[in-house]
Amino acid sequence: MITDSFDTSDVFISPEKLLPRSSVTLDVCIGIFSHKVMSELISSGDLTKLPMEKMPGSASGKNAVYRYKDTTIGIYQNEVGAVGASGLIEEISVIFGVKKFIIFGSCGALVQIPEGDCIIPTHAYRDEGVSYHYAPASDYISVKNANVIAKLFDKLGVEYIFGKTWTTDCFYRETVNQKNKRVEEGCICVEMECAALQAVTDFRGYELFQFLYTADDLSKLEWAPRILGDNERDTRFLYFDIAVKLAKSLLRE
Repeated sequence: MITDSFDTSDVFISPEKLLPRSSVTLDVCIGIFSHKVMSELISSGDLTKLPMEKMPGSASGKNAVYRYKDTTIGIYQNEVGAVGASGLIEEISVIFGVKKFIIFGSCGALVQIPEGDCIIPTHAYRDEGVSYHYAPASDYISVKNANVIAKLFDKLGVEYIFGKTWTTDCFYRETVNQKNKRVEEGCICVEMECAALQAVTDFRGYELFQFLYTADDLSKLEWAPRILGDNERDTRFLYFDIAVKLAKSLLRE
């Protein structure tokens, strides 16, 4: 059965054997999905590209990792989807010794939530494949550091919603019936990475901090893109600024 994918026997390939350790050590890494934010950060001079003997990535391209200002915070362009995003976390951890990752990005609202609102996921429905190789089969996985993020948001005065998220591999197969089932179970949004990243970081012993912001809308019979891929610059950087403040708070621990 496909749900029996979790197997603790020896692996053929591991990131530890494949990738050399950098001389640079990072304490926290922030994965950014928005290429617009990443491009502006590179142009601003706030990022320093880190030297690597071998860069993380795939045949589709390499993923540079940058130091943010003069901190031990790393920044990288994330991959959309569970496979790419989870592989990057594993590879970057091996190269730079990172054990704490902050991931933020957009999601689709399954219920009526205004665009741009922050969501802190508490559980993720495992409608993807990666998580089943890193954790025993179950419908949902618990998002462990939700309360840690909530405390920081409270301190910063950032409004947020707690809720379950639906992690899917296929945005062109988000059907009405599937959406209704997830909403009945308490899901308020849909995205493509949360469940997988939580399973991978749990398995590897890393700490993961995830938050989302609402973009497109699936709460009605007809899909509405709203701010998906087109939100204003100030809004995009608001979420990045929150991620940086979270990273700095983790450095002080």
